[in-house]
Amino acid sequence: MASQAYFHWADDEFEVDILLDGNVDAADLEVGDSIITLPTGERYSALLITLDQISRIMDRHRQCGENLSGRYFGTPDLIVVREKGVAAMVDVIRDILTSGDLPTWFPKIRENDQLDLLEM
Repeated sequence: MASQAYFHWADDEFEVDILLDGNVDAADLEVGDSIITLPTGERYSALLITLDQISRIMDRHRQCGENLSGRYFGTPDLIVVREKGVAAMVDVIRDILTSGDLPTWFPKIRENDQLDLLEM
């Protein structure tokens, strides 16, 4: 691991650092704020989140009135995953990378650490 705050995984195709919640085991992680690095040095931002976590967020928004009282949820670099845990998140990233769609799904991180947000 790069640090105790991150789960680090790497192979010849990509590296990923997933921010860990200090109170959650990596196998139970439901929100993975991630940085994907390709062998070329290109970096991409990804937020991977489970359906269950989105439901909890939307329920909370319904109570507080945010996002039309929980009627919607979105973020530019969001990927919804069915299964929790960093292993499932790495599998999803690998599938998107293998399909050639990484730049379509995730915003690129420029050298100055600014995001190139995706056109929607």
